[in-house]
Amino acid sequence: MSASTRNPTTAVAAGIDLGGTKIESTLFDSDFLPLTSRRQPTPGNSYSTLLKALETEVQWLRHEATQKDLPIGIGIPGLVDPQTGISVSANLTANGQTLAQDLMARAGGTIVSANDCKCFALSEACGGAGENHSRVFGLILGTGLGGGLCQDGQLVLGYNGLPGEVGHYGLPAHIVIEHDLPLLKCGCGRIGCTETLISGTGIAQLSLALTGNERSAVDIASAPDEPDNSKVLEVWSKLAAEMLHTIQLHIDPDCIVLGGGLSNIVELETRLTNALNEVALPSVRRPEILKPAFGDSSGGRGAALLSLGTEERTDHEPRK
Repeated sequence: MSASTRNPTTAVAAGIDLGGTKIESTLFDSDFLPLTSRRQPTPGNSYSTLLKALETEVQWLRHEATQKDLPIGIGIPGLVDPQTGISVSANLTANGQTLAQDLMARAGGTIVSANDCKCFALSEACGGAGENHSRVFGLILGTGLGGGLCQDGQLVLGYNGLPGEVGHYGLPAHIVIEHDLPLLKCGCGRIGCTETLISGTGIAQLSLALTGNERSAVDIASAPDEPDNSKVLEVWSKLAAEMLHTIQLHIDPDCIVLGGGLSNIVELETRLTNALNEVALPSVRRPEILKPAFGDSSGGRGAALLSLGTEERTDHEPRK
């Protein structure tokens, strides 16, 4: 367990970043800066155990804030149906469960949940790197691959909560053929999703296909100029550029904010900007590709923003 603390007297909301291995709980002030936070391991044995662990975090956050009704948002991997609240997540025992509703029944108050990539997008659109942009796409290049869309500071959830699920685009056929890349089964059950080669775990498969060595994303990111790594990153950038091109064609964002472990590759924004310029339609304005303002804490911050609801976010009102 780890914790960091400031004076929590001005707490307005809290965010819980729920992952497959850790639960990170953070209290935010009226400027949506962190006041106090702590990290716990995620219990993996049952849904009831997970609920109990989350209830403990809710109680700790409300105790630290001295507010029994402190609103709390939870960012989780996978989809959350915007109509039913049912979670779809392969990495949590909450799969198929109404996590936020069940937790509210135990702990009371306002508790909401959303996909962690969408929480990241909301955070960066409201006071983050995308603050001065109307249409913001948050793109997580991590263990998985996903994103979220915000329009004028509000999440766009659609009919099923799908906007931003770019990890399930199909891989571009011409690059697959050119480099004899494998078409792998994705966790969603489909074959050849972008996530299978572009995500943090996917890039290891890409490395294996191109060099015969299954190098991790960390290894590649830490030595991008090493010949084999450079080759992998060249093809990876082409695949990523086609994904960005598809995002532009059907979403047309003003900017794309990068998050996740792969976003730490040196000058990745420049690399992707140049790669996108090679494939984008001529004479169209390109989205600005940006680093996040809040780094790894952005997901929890976005979850906290979400818990307040648009009408109450007076310090970060949607732009007109």
